[in-house]
Amino acid sequence: MSARMEGDDHSYSYSATTIRNGLISGYTAGICGIVIGHPLDSLKVLLQTANAGPTNPSSASGSGVRVGAKVVNSSNFVISRASSTAAAAAVSTRPSSVQTSNIIPAGKRSLTSLYAGVTGPLLTVGLIQSINFAVYDSVRRVLYERQLRRENDNGVVLVNCLPDDYLHYDDLQNVAVASFISGGATSFLTSPVTMVKTKQQIMQWSFRKAIQDTWSRGNAKMKLQNFYTGFGIHFCCDAFGRSLYMFTYEYLKRSMSERQHVDVDSNSASPANLSIPQRMICAASAGMTCWAFIYPADVIRSRLYSQSLNSQSLPSTMDGIRLAQQMVRETGFQSLYRGMPISVARAGPVAAAILPVYDYMLDMIS
Repeated sequence: MSARMEGDDHSYSYSATTIRNGLISGYTAGICGIVIGHPLDSLKVLLQTANAGPTNPSSASGSGVRVGAKVVNSSNFVISRASSTAAAAAVSTRPSSVQTSNIIPAGKRSLTSLYAGVTGPLLTVGLIQSINFAVYDSVRRVLYERQLRRENDNGVVLVNCLPDDYLHYDDLQNVAVASFISGGATSFLTSPVTMVKTKQQIMQWSFRKAIQDTWSRGNAKMKLQNFYTGFGIHFCCDAFGRSLYMFTYEYLKRSMSERQHVDVDSNSASPANLSIPQRMICAASAGMTCWAFIYPADVIRSRLYSQSLNSQSLPSTMDGIRLAQQMVRETGFQSLYRGMPISVARAGPVAAAILPVYDYMLDMIS
């Protein structure tokens, strides 16, 4: 099933070697991103979840707004699920199960404390990113083969092809589809890590305590489900966010390359000829664009994780949608963009490290 071109012995189908290359490149890029971006990620989470949960019984039992079968606390947007099937949910009016009033504000945190929650990502993000990029690279190869077959059927004959041509000449829709699939596939792995990390960042807990707290809540018979609170929103962040991220990166690289070689032979207009600083600019722009787009969903995700600290009943994806609606009604759309400058500022340097490192490693070992 290998697509071979005239005068060329190269195949674009994935193999054990290409998967290995993707794993190594993704692992290296993932570790670089964590070291650079985790402190700013902590600031983002603290700003998103500021005043997100009840700090005492009186604040939790304030005036409520009924939405269908739900009662939503209008001051703190606290949503909890009732066990009865007759009533979908009711807000918890008992004291918080976690002393969220002891949370240290973002402005008073030391640099060291901003690395709270880095254990989980350091242990797992290299593996997760390597899987993500390996799936992404393999799907791009498969889609590029199909693209070449269509072009060959239309009488297009390609010569002097190279093994890495799929990285520079495939359709951008291939990039979007491949990154959506890879982001969606790894979201099942990133959900537990993100939830535990968020709790560590908010409460400055140890990795072990955050896992224990998550395990102790929710359905006693389905403990693993506790790590997938609001999974639908997390899936959207990972799948759609990743798709926009990689699509924008490749589009900017190709656009920059075309402008750079506008008066030269078109064969020279390849993203492969871009310098590292140029790739970093494209990557930073892609990261900032992606986060500007998915940021409201990320705010709701962080809020849901924060609310899970205050109740044994874990919020669902629908609770997240109702929470977003309530936040907009109460304080306007700006409530969905709390902490966005920090997140965008973080996305730039992190993406500028991850994607060029991935490109460089993949080119070097391939």
